[in-house]
Amino acid sequence: MAVLDRLASLRGLLGLALAGLCALPLGCASRVRLVAADGSHRLLARDPGSGITVVLTTESWTGDSAYGEDLTIAHMLIANMGSEPLLLAPGDFELRDDRGFHYVLYDAGGAFQAIPDGGDPNAYAQQQLGYDPGRSLNYETVRTDDAELGRMGLPWGVLMPGTQMRGYVYFEDVRDTANQAVLVWRPQTPDHRPLAEFGFDLHVSRQ
Repeated sequence: MAVLDRLASLRGLLGLALAGLCALPLGCASRVRLVAADGSHRLLARDPGSGITVVLTTESWTGDSAYGEDLTIAHMLIANMGSEPLLLAPGDFELRDDRGFHYVLYDAGGAFQAIPDGGDPNAYAQQQLGYDPGRSLNYETVRTDDAELGRMGLPWGVLMPGTQMRGYVYFEDVRDTANQAVLVWRPQTPDHRPLAEFGFDLHVSRQ
């Protein structure tokens, strides 16, 4: 797991690459978007056994547009309506295309911790929280000067029964190199017992 501070250079490199593509006789597509098979941007999945519900929304980034141009960004709302605590961890997510190539997840470092009954929230406000990386260390840590990715990202921690969490997940951009991809999440308990597996089929729309 490497610590990166390279989004600025990523933007420059991608800008040069796209400029080169636009110079080709075929020209550039007016818009490239990541969508579901029916062209929509919202996918809903429920696992009755674990009680987990996931709502995934593409092309909904409301932050700096430069990040949206450089990265594949998806918003996730995760509700734990089961009886087991649920681990949210960067190593449990992956994005791969229809050829089997994997796209790196960028971990923006946000984390949360449940406050015990009667606990003082202010006592936890300034703590630097650690978190379980999950099944794999095949992701990269990214920090930006404006800290926007961290503020808006899906935070890592343990989601208790009857609660939900939301935020964006960030991946290496799939839109320039693939036509189809699947975003996979394999949730587990904090003691690493598998709970379910979710797969969201995504398509690159060029219009």
